[in-house]
Amino acid sequence: MENSQDQVPSPVQHAIRSGAIMSAISIVLTLLLYIIDYSLLADWKVGILMLLIFLGYVIYAGISFRKEAGGYLGYGKAFQHGFITLAVGGIIGIIFNIVLYNVIDTELPQKITDVAIENTEAMMENFGAPPDKVEEQLDKMRTDMPNNYTVVGQLKTYLWALLIYAIISALTALIVRRSPPETI
Repeated sequence: MENSQDQVPSPVQHAIRSGAIMSAISIVLTLLLYIIDYSLLADWKVGILMLLIFLGYVIYAGISFRKEAGGYLGYGKAFQHGFITLAVGGIIGIIFNIVLYNVIDTELPQKITDVAIENTEAMMENFGAPPDKVEEQLDKMRTDMPNNYTVVGQLKTYLWALLIYAIISALTALIVRRSPPETI
């Protein structure tokens, strides 16, 4: 009879734990950015850096699970692990954002919107966009962006994020998977 320690760990349990850790990292980074300079929360370069950090973490967590599972992991299980990690991390992060934007600092959404509008205006002008197109885009942002910080807006963002999580998981699973060697 097998000992429970010899059984392959559940990808779901490992991914939930990994997602919780990833969300803790996200919350700490968000709080640091908020404390240092809230305008960093609207900086696309910071967003790319955060994405790369989470991409690296999903790969790290997947490889960690693969090692715990005996060194081999199929593409499907690697995808499942990555997706659950991102989904759990995302939902915890959304809950934190709802608290941040609606309880901790209710003025933050407008501040971030203002910075994002300024950044977009400068970028569009640098690219030589016609002034009427610039103003049209900025008006749309002034109208649409504040809705992104509401509870409903955050939940809609999460639903769209699930699609992005699936794409990221499909890519990271290519890195994490490992088939056992074929015997001849």
